Amino acid sequence: MKGRVRTERAGFPWVLTLATAIVVAICAGLGVWQLQRAQWKRDQLARIAAMRTAPPAPLAPVLARAARGENVDLIRVVAQCLPGPPQRLFRMSVDNGQWIARPLAACAVAAPPYDGIVVDRGLYEPSRGEVSLPTTALPSPGRVVGVLRPPVRGVGGAGLAHPAPWILAVERESPAPPDVTPAPGEAGASDNLQYVGEYAPTWFGLAGVAACVYAAMLWRRYRPRGLDPHR
Repeated sequence: MKGRVRTERAGFPWVLTLATAIVVAICAGLGVWQLQRAQWKRDQLARIAAMRTAPPAPLAPVLARAARGENVDLIRVVAQCLPGPPQRLFRMSVDNGQWIARPLAACAVAAPPYDGIVVDRGLYEPSRGEVSLPTTALPSPGRVVGVLRPPVRGVGGAGLAHPAPWILAVERESPAPPDVTPAPGEAGASDNLQYVGEYAPTWFGLAGVAACVYAAMLWRRYRPRGLDPHR
């Protein structure tokens, strides 16, 4: 009949609805995760700022707190290492685009349940640009001030029987080993946090876009068709 409004409706798009719900849930979940990461970032930056001005704490009590489950990452400590033989332990790293060796050493201390900690002494300047590990023996560390950092994969206990599961990144040693420049990497720690938690608006925006596209498709599917001149 002429002038009759067309009222046919297509079936409900269950597959489209399910797919949209999954996309929105994933994007919203990633947005929430990014917000949580942003709070973690603020906490870490506050720890780094406090670390830069905090006096070093004796290593043994800090390791005792760590053994009880306390987070000791980025805490500045001081250790008086027990005398030991010269050490030839290095690992390769990159500094300003050049290969360079980082000397490691065992710092033996009485800190039950640990018998010491591996120290990262910095950059061994004579090895800059070389691709092979040095064979130079460096004196055993004496008094060390540095920052506790998470362990580096592939670094063992440097001969310690029960090493603490952290690396002591050296800020200064007394006496200083020859040709070694301390590089504890404080600036790098904050640089690595630069973009943490900053993508939450992007994920929430993608969730909103998916929801809007779904709503537009539903509106297009179910909107009144108007007058059909052929009926």
